[in-house]
Amino acid sequence: MRSSRTWCVVALLGLVAANGCGSGEPFSYRRVMGTVKYDDESLISAEQIDVTFHPLTPPVDPKTHPRPGVGRVDPATGTILEVTSHKYADGVVAGEHKVTVQTYDADYRPTSILRAEYADVSTTPLTYRTSDGSATIRLRKK
Repeated sequence: MRSSRTWCVVALLGLVAANGCGSGEPFSYRRVMGTVKYDDESLISAEQIDVTFHPLTPPVDPKTHPRPGVGRVDPATGTILEVTSHKYADGVVAGEHKVTVQTYDADYRPTSILRAEYADVSTTPLTYRTSDGSATIRLRKK
């Protein structure tokens, strides 16, 4: 007959085997809170605004790359909403990011109200570090 301690160990090992050790996700994520506005603190006049955080974190291996985090911006307040990288509203991969911003009309067609440099990851001057806490994204007017 096994002792209750032995049964506890067997049960614990069974739980670990069933659930694995950790999430299996190679990157840690941080929720993003903050705003996207012009550098004079005025709001961007667009029907829809998207912000994308492009991680500068290197890949774990040739097949495992960190995903960009994509979020919406509330045009009425400039508040960043629901940034998603892997799972809905999980945030962004911890670390440094290049940031792109794109505006759209009511039919979700891109507009040209912002400087073109903000829509391209290779030209954007915008950056964000998760260690900074809140994301304060400021754009120069066209």
